[in-house]
Amino acid sequence: MKPHAFQTLRQTFHTCPAGLLRGIAAAGALALALPGAAHAQAPAVPVPVPVPAPAATAAATAPAGTAYDGLPAQQQAALLSKQVAGGELAKLPDEQLLAVFNALQPEAPLLWAKAEMNRYPEYEYWMTRQERLNGQWQDQPARMLIRYRHAPRQLYAKWLPGGSQAGQEILYDETQRKDEMYGHLGGLLGFTSMWIALDGTIARAQSNHTVRDLGFQYVVAMLDRDARSLRAAGLSERFTRAEIVQEQGMRMVALTWDLPAGAPRYYAKRVQLMLDLKNPWPRVETAWDTDGNMVEKIVFEKAVRKTFDAGTFDAKNGDYKF
Repeated sequence: MKPHAFQTLRQTFHTCPAGLLRGIAAAGALALALPGAAHAQAPAVPVPVPVPAPAATAAATAPAGTAYDGLPAQQQAALLSKQVAGGELAKLPDEQLLAVFNALQPEAPLLWAKAEMNRYPEYEYWMTRQERLNGQWQDQPARMLIRYRHAPRQLYAKWLPGGSQAGQEILYDETQRKDEMYGHLGGLLGFTSMWIALDGTIARAQSNHTVRDLGFQYVVAMLDRDARSLRAAGLSERFTRAEIVQEQGMRMVALTWDLPAGAPRYYAKRVQLMLDLKNPWPRVETAWDTDGNMVEKIVFEKAVRKTFDAGTFDAKNGDYKF
């Protein structure tokens, strides 16, 4: 490099910061001017330029405040009942809806479910049910109409056309026989009605549950049992995650509990309830075993609050075929 070039650099580096930048640029220009510089120059390395995140993305990650924030569980459950009944909860966009459920205290969903079921001492409902029996998943769900009274436990169930065991009927009345039901289960028995043990071979061939497990109250009791077991073990009863899903053509909130173990310690290794936010009862209940196999899926299609007369749970009712 020529002597006057070094003199130029020394003068530039002793000036203001702007001059420093010009000096760096000048040094680069002088280096390129040297003989053979074009061959010795290192390849240019592009410097990444930070790109600011879009405003919508940043807003999506910010927690949304809700009317549930900081409330005790009992007040949250009461507000949940009010907003479901008034249709407010179902109108919320996905982000706000998830914020509501993530703001709930661990015991709030169960308190809400208990309070709602107390308002349904008698009702009629329609459901579909599939189960894994003896390791085999039922290909065709059973479709059922059920008339249910909780106290005393009385019910009538009929298997509907379009599902497995169509045409079967059963009656159960714990004031008459607590451990038996009356009915005709089809097959070789045809329409011959008889008393059948709740835990007998005939009943267990069609379901892992007994007739006493029918009804929304059983779902609530199952959640309550698992919650008490978790608390006794020093664990939280809070659901593992909340999601927005599409089921039966409807938008629902799915609450999933991943339990420390499967049956019989807990109801199942994983349990999921789906809520349509327009009704005070679950719409879908699904359970999986420790191997990840689905063991049951129950869809509650419709429920109507009723007041039944004595003939509803009487085998002599003319509407029945006992």
